[in-house]
Amino acid sequence: MIPSLPRTPRTALILGSGWNRVIDRVKVIKWWDYSDIFSVKSTVPGHQGKLIYGTLAKKPVLIMSGRFHIYEGHSAVKAVEPIQLLKKLGVNTLITTSACGGLNPKYQVGDYVILNDLLTLFSPTPLVGAKFQDMSQIYDSRLQKIAENAMTNLQLNFHKGIYVYYHGPQYETPADKIALRHLGADIVGMSTVPETTMAHHLGIKVLGLALVTNLAFVKHDHRDVLAQSEKASAKMSRLLERLLDLL
Repeated sequence: MIPSLPRTPRTALILGSGWNRVIDRVKVIKWWDYSDIFSVKSTVPGHQGKLIYGTLAKKPVLIMSGRFHIYEGHSAVKAVEPIQLLKKLGVNTLITTSACGGLNPKYQVGDYVILNDLLTLFSPTPLVGAKFQDMSQIYDSRLQKIAENAMTNLQLNFHKGIYVYYHGPQYETPADKIALRHLGADIVGMSTVPETTMAHHLGIKVLGLALVTNLAFVKHDHRDVLAQSEKASAKMSRLLERLLDLL
């Protein structure tokens, strides 16, 4: 199923855990359940499982309220079906958001991270066959600069860092975290990499954003992740609206 839209949206948002409060700022025109489009239901708390079309900062936008995770039982190929649909609907800029764990000792809970690279060693690829994709500059430098300016103006604490994919649904062990940090990762999460890989392959410019919701050597609970995200939700909403205004 390919939704019919009154205007072509050039920008799409993927809302990770806790980022969905921005929908309150969106003039929603249409929405579809993932089950109707992809025959898949979201099973993760904090992920609505809806594709939303509306306007934000007076611009048409498509919003994925929730995403597909490989740990839900999806293949990497299935997990990126929404990205392929966004491309068909005219999207040329994608903003991914997520909650993440901080591995870099300089990072604190509540800090924002503008992703400047991915560590993909442990991520199943969504590309099939001889699709030899260059990954030397996954994230668009112009979009990173726009995000830096927006976060500076909003007085948000932020870093530029490397995201590493971890399959989940279990959190990383202390030994995992030590190893991932030694490999160069600043933050870790259970999403982002497959969808970014596919978007880059399709020629979509990508901006990756993450909120640090927990630190490395503490016990983890998804309820705590959601609580930290909820605490920052107003700031996250303002940030995404500002970015749409600047694009």
